[in-house]
Amino acid sequence: MFFSNPMVVIRRATIRGCLLWTTAIATLGTSGCDFGVPRTYPVTGRVEFSDGQPLTTGGVVLFEASEGEGAPVTARGAIREDGTFDITTYREGDGAVPGEHRVLVRAKRDPSEYLEQGITPRPVIDPRFETYETSELQFTVGESDNTFKIVVERPT
Repeated sequence: MFFSNPMVVIRRATIRGCLLWTTAIATLGTSGCDFGVPRTYPVTGRVEFSDGQPLTTGGVVLFEASEGEGAPVTARGAIREDGTFDITTYREGDGAVPGEHRVLVRAKRDPSEYLEQGITPRPVIDPRFETYETSELQFTVGESDNTFKIVVERPT
């Protein structure tokens, strides 16, 4: 009767087990199981001033929705040079959860003002748009087209 080296048998079993677990995890990750993650819908848009000019300095748009009794669900999107944005909640570009959203805009300020002149960078948009409480921006996300125009004002 022929007996294998016990260490070789253990290694083979360990490798086989690792391959089975790896396959199982990869299958779950690509099977569409969201494990209770709320559904999202694509959201895109453009940030512009009241005169129609886009916000070109960059920054971020934040959408906040409240899911019943739970914590608010926040989605975000970087503002590109042409003022456009795409919203992400869980995965890149997945959008926002359905329902009412409070919205704020945080425009990127010019860092050279601080670095070269030693002054606090001046706001690019009216600071009231930088908080949910004062922006007065609200949008409803649903199954249909979620393309929003966000109009901000210049600082006074």
